[in-house]
Amino acid sequence: MRVEELIEQARREGWKELDLSWKGLSKLPDTLWELTKLTALSLSFNQLTKLPPEIGALTKLTKLLLGSNQLTKLPPEIGALTKLTDLHLSFNQLTKLPPEIGALTKLIELDLSSNQLTKLPPEIGALTKLTKLHLGFNPLPLPPEILEKWYEPTAILSFYIESLAGQKKSLNEAKLLIVGQGSVGKTSLINRLIHDRFNPHENKTEGIDIQPWQVGEIQLNVWDFGGQEIMHATHQFFLTKRSLYLLVLDSRSNEEGNQLEYWLKIIQSFGGKSPVIIVGNKIDQHRLELDRRGLQLKYPSIRVFVETSCQTGQGIDNLKAAIAQQANQMEHVKDQLPLHWFNLKTQIEDMDRDYIPYSEYMQLCQEKDINEQSQQTLIGFLHDLGVVLNFRDDPRLEDTNILNPVWVTNGVYQILNDNALMTEHKGILDRSMLSRILDSEKYPKSKQLFIIDMMRKFELCFDLEPDKQFLIPDLLSKEEPDTGQWDDALAFQYHYNVLPGSIISRFIVRTHTLLSRKTYWRSGAVLAHEGSRALVKADREDKKIFIWVTGSEGTRRQLLGIIRSHFGHIHSTITRIEVAEKVPLPGHLDVVVNYRDLLRLEAMDEAEWIVPELLTKVNVKKLLDGIEQQQSRQKSPSERELLLERERDLYRQQSEDFKDIAKMQAGKSSEVTVNMPEAPKEGTQNIFNAPVASFGNTGNQTNVTGVVKGNMIGTQTNYASEKQDLAAAAAEIQQLLEQLSQTYPTTTLPEKMTVATKAVEEIESKPKLKSRVVGALKAAGTEALKEAIDHPVVSVLVAAIEGWTEAE
Repeated sequence: MRVEELIEQARREGWKELDLSWKGLSKLPDTLWELTKLTALSLSFNQLTKLPPEIGALTKLTKLLLGSNQLTKLPPEIGALTKLTDLHLSFNQLTKLPPEIGALTKLIELDLSSNQLTKLPPEIGALTKLTKLHLGFNPLPLPPEILEKWYEPTAILSFYIESLAGQKKSLNEAKLLIVGQGSVGKTSLINRLIHDRFNPHENKTEGIDIQPWQVGEIQLNVWDFGGQEIMHATHQFFLTKRSLYLLVLDSRSNEEGNQLEYWLKIIQSFGGKSPVIIVGNKIDQHRLELDRRGLQLKYPSIRVFVETSCQTGQGIDNLKAAIAQQANQMEHVKDQLPLHWFNLKTQIEDMDRDYIPYSEYMQLCQEKDINEQSQQTLIGFLHDLGVVLNFRDDPRLEDTNILNPVWVTNGVYQILNDNALMTEHKGILDRSMLSRILDSEKYPKSKQLFIIDMMRKFELCFDLEPDKQFLIPDLLSKEEPDTGQWDDALAFQYHYNVLPGSIISRFIVRTHTLLSRKTYWRSGAVLAHEGSRALVKADREDKKIFIWVTGSEGTRRQLLGIIRSHFGHIHSTITRIEVAEKVPLPGHLDVVVNYRDLLRLEAMDEAEWIVPELLTKVNVKKLLDGIEQQQSRQKSPSERELLLERERDLYRQQSEDFKDIAKMQAGKSSEVTVNMPEAPKEGTQNIFNAPVASFGNTGNQTNVTGVVKGNMIGTQTNYASEKQDLAAAAAEIQQLLEQLSQTYPTTTLPEKMTVATKAVEEIESKPKLKSRVVGALKAAGTEALKEAIDHPVVSVLVAAIEGWTEAE
């Protein structure tokens, strides 16, 4: 239906909500402003360059979606929309906001991400009801640690307004994190870089050591991590963004011996897109042999390779130059802080104390005229920056709130590295042992239990006897005990791109109340719950976690649900970890299928599916029912909203130049999770459940109803042939993308564009496949096709081919 006809129908029938997204609009029809009864309007994914002043006539609007257009400014009349609660303007070209934005005092959610904003009007401080404020991917003078707190709008705005009021000073500071296996020479490398000295008998680092190092105008806080495997469990708390990484290798060992890709994936998971310098050390004994080009294609964060010898000093000057260059190029290193914030930061750093109570911190802030709201924002910022640790919201830690990271971490490491605790006591720690393990001068008796509280918080241990005896999973025996028979068990698996050891140890801590008869070891455990038992164990080599559950159908399904819930929480704390849920087929446990694929098939009402490896059919619903009840697979609207919010945030993190790359095919954006509509519901005209007519369905042949199953959003037709077209096209595209991914990397958006282009060329070369794809797009729409394909390139690919339906 044409836009004018749709507007006329809305006027005639008195619609309150109207969806005009994806209509190719470069100008809005004048008749739109006559719809003064509208409460919700979507104009997203069009080509609008300006919003006319007539928008002010729609004074009843509570929701206005304008994302993914080409708007450069907003008219002052936007201030007339005083009933707005939701305003979405992401992925535009806005360079400034009108002061009238401050009149929208009922706003709850404001999305301004991915624009060209360099400043905000002071009037924005009047938006005190905001619960979500997205400002990421704008050239605003705000540190990322502040911007990332989109769920704390008051903190963002108070920082910004305070920074406008007084003097500022550049931060000029970043973390330099030295990582790698034990005995590769990390400490020796630091001593050469900072002090130009070399000790051939250097002791291994037992914890972490932090040293300041001035490199030009920038102070690098150099973090030296012990390389012992036992310490890897704590890396998740210190490998952060706003960091430059040195990955140190022993040139005498091969890639496997250096665990090169393990470390690169760990950095990628915890440090995002932080730059990485790979250092091949000990080249006086052997030259560094690596596929440098291949590694940089696979891991674009690698900036340079440098070969060094700490013994002879060879390559050290080159490494210094590379570090200086990368540090100066790092974004946000020169962020401006309010001067009194900067002075307080310096005062805390200069304190010769390992901990102070939060009340003392508040007193210091008051002396520097830092208000209460800014006090909370500042301490959160200093925590994210790694200057201090602060857990003011944790009642266990309320007495000692401002902490020296070295004091905390080395206390934990002293416990983890205690030989007797590992060999004699098998990871069981009595409180009485702490006086022997911890340095009494640094960790007096009154603070020993505090270190245990930190370990509990980090999910490194749990109580066997409250406050008296503790179990540390990372110190358990590696040997798997006899766990019994697991024939005919319900099986489930997690497959990872990299499997940090902390995942299984944190899982054991989180499920310790379910542990069965002390049947646990370093990489696994047996759980029991209401008559069912489960075996959960990790295989670090294969990067998989295996789960088997026995018991009645209902109780084992319940126990599996508990297990998956705990793993889901752990995965959510590791920003970029790649993990897939897999279901082994009964009777063929060596054949696994993707759980998400099964959900898609169910959503398309596919009763059976042919497993390629077996050339046999499986019952989709029966297989899914064994894992999870059908009503549990149907996410509630609130759960779907949370999932979409997380997908949107993860997608934005992939590339800061996303907007320049993502616009494809007549200005349409490949970003599809922003403002994604829910499935249309028959008989409704909600902005997220748009009227059927607005989706362009013609005639009465297609009876469109909403389908929401699992994390699926799609449409359904009455014709089985159309569903078969979708399934067949999706399966063939899936196979094609997986083949291309073996040749081309798909980490960054430019790489995804390359793979999508190759895929388009391949599809166009096969007329039958192209015909199936066009049929699938016409029958089910772009969203259904995207949901039917599990691949990181799918959004870019579908954006490139969706225009085929108009050409055919």
